[in-house]
Amino acid sequence: MKKIASYLKEKYGSWGWMGQRAHDAEGIDRVLPLDFIISCNHGTDTPIYFSEENVFSVEKENGVRRDWSNEDLNASLKGKIGRKIFSRWSNIDGQINLLCYRSVKKLENYEQAFPHKLKIYAAPVRLKKKFDNKLLLCKNLEKLSLPLIPFIIDRPGRITFQEVKERLSAPFVVQSPYGSSGSNTYVIRKKNDFNRLKNTYPEQTMAIRKYIDGFSLNVNGVIVSQKNGPVTYCSFPSLQITGTPECSNLPKAYCGNDYASAGSLGKDIIEQVKKSVETIGSWMGESGFRGIFGMDFIVGDGQVYPVEINPRFQNSTSLFTTLESMQRSRKASLFLLHIAEFLQGEDKNLRNYIKTFDPEELMQPLKGSQIILHNKLSKNIVTGEFIPGIYKIKDNKLKFAKSGASVTQCSGDEVLITCGVPKPFTPVEPNAPLCKIQVLKPVLDPENKREFNEIIKKVISNVYDKLALVPEKNAVCKA
Repeated sequence: MKKIASYLKEKYGSWGWMGQRAHDAEGIDRVLPLDFIISCNHGTDTPIYFSEENVFSVEKENGVRRDWSNEDLNASLKGKIGRKIFSRWSNIDGQINLLCYRSVKKLENYEQAFPHKLKIYAAPVRLKKKFDNKLLLCKNLEKLSLPLIPFIIDRPGRITFQEVKERLSAPFVVQSPYGSSGSNTYVIRKKNDFNRLKNTYPEQTMAIRKYIDGFSLNVNGVIVSQKNGPVTYCSFPSLQITGTPECSNLPKAYCGNDYASAGSLGKDIIEQVKKSVETIGSWMGESGFRGIFGMDFIVGDGQVYPVEINPRFQNSTSLFTTLESMQRSRKASLFLLHIAEFLQGEDKNLRNYIKTFDPEELMQPLKGSQIILHNKLSKNIVTGEFIPGIYKIKDNKLKFAKSGASVTQCSGDEVLITCGVPKPFTPVEPNAPLCKIQVLKPVLDPENKREFNEIIKKVISNVYDKLALVPEKNAVCKA
């Protein structure tokens, strides 16, 4: 892994990362040293793993924590931050290599204008948008001979709660064509819930599907070009944590991943996941999609149902990258395969890397988990001075142990608090992510695979206490 990363750095020069979270770059930077980061969030943990002068952050400019999207990055590239970045690039000799959580139009325009200056390592926006559409997947699962949850595609204004209930039973799930991290996904249990949705989105065509009372899985995959066409490789899955009340007030909010608990999944479940990822990756590859992508699944009564494609890096990709780097015998790396795909047309060494790596390495079980804490639907101010780093649990309380920004620095029961820990007096908007808790152990109850174990519940409560969020109207501002 280190050998191929050193080759990339030596031959191709300057490398950078762009994504919603600066900390997503931490795992990459330890393998392939980065020269800059472009991000939405900015926390007190950032200087622990990266030089402040090389971080271009939306939050650093405006001082507010939001529920960011990549559209915030696209907008920022058109303003002050964009001018700083493009000025920086103009003074760098040679090519700028940019790894992206996902591409944005502003950067694609820059790449077209200066093809020898910038190279984007991401699927183009048009393909990202195509496969992001939840309706597209619903319509194609039967053609792909994959398990299909009964569904209806319709506009809420044209169908009644009773009609849906008779066809799918209640509760049922309603999804807008676009949305991530649980946004624009609704669990409808009562007629009043559906009527509120109908009043808000009467003419929006949506996917309405039967509710499966099971647990959620998330997987990273990668599509690469081979001699006989695109080939898809699947990685080891994680149990996906959604809608946990300890972390968010939204019933489908994305709240983290548990790779450690996924190690107990049966072989049949793993094989079903692998088949789905390879089948859907092959279908995406026919349209020209290449590189990293992700998938969400629901498991009920032993059946694995594909429910969503994430045609980009995922929030789990960073943790996967970090955990796989701990397996020193591993030669394959998900993000290095992603890079190799975009360079193999011009580089025989990278073609050889893709040809000779062992795909089974990506399927090796991992030990680690992450939890994402959100601001629970009120505009608040952070009033606590919470030091990021590694903590020990003593008498059910978090005690600071040492500085650090990687879960690889933890041992035993130690806990890492990182990923944008907000500084005191940061305004935090509703549902904005606050920080991550990362550990090298399971965080979910082993029986139901959806609720946190009791120790982790206490850790989460401790973190919120230390952040000391108060309603904005009640906050005492700095003198």
